[in-house]
Amino acid sequence: MEFEEYMKIDSSYLANTGHVVEVKSSNTSQKFFCGWGALKHGVPQGSFLGPLLFKIYVNDLPLRINSVSEPILFADDASALISSRSFEDLWSANFSSHVIKWLAANNLVLSLDIMNIMKFITKNSSLSTLLIGYKERYIEETVNTKFLGLQIDNHRNWKNHVEEMSPKLSGACYAVMSVVHISNTDTLKSIY
Repeated sequence: MEFEEYMKIDSSYLANTGHVVEVKSSNTSQKFFCGWGALKHGVPQGSFLGPLLFKIYVNDLPLRINSVSEPILFADDASALISSRSFEDLWSANFSSHVIKWLAANNLVLSLDIMNIMKFITKNSSLSTLLIGYKERYIEETVNTKFLGLQIDNHRNWKNHVEEMSPKLSGACYAVMSVVHISNTDTLKSIY
């Protein structure tokens, strides 16, 4: 397939796309709708092409920040690992200015509300706060976060992940044990 054919598919997918907002009241069964609006930017949420278009759009981000960090792009999510022996070295790497320049060049907006920052530390590390921000707003520092399905914490132990997964695995084991006598191996694997 030629590039022009791909572009026709791409433009037909994105052209004349609309959106509507539905708000449900938590204490009643009442729903409120706004009228249909044209989608001027972005991709419909939940679309199968969304992650692919995201990867195409941000494919040059790693090239821009690779000298100061290790970028990780997965589906429609982007993360960066920055390592340094001291906080002073972090600031001299000037990571945030590289990202801000790239966002501006690509007409993207930095959404600090959904971002977090985590320092991986040892037990002997000092408890200093790391402030990284933009336009007088700062990224929230956290001690644990979910990253590609894993619960990780700033001490790099598995306690939070094990606590999250234990009830799920217990339920799966119970489901398998309940039908082990009446099912074959393939069915049991499917249930698990």
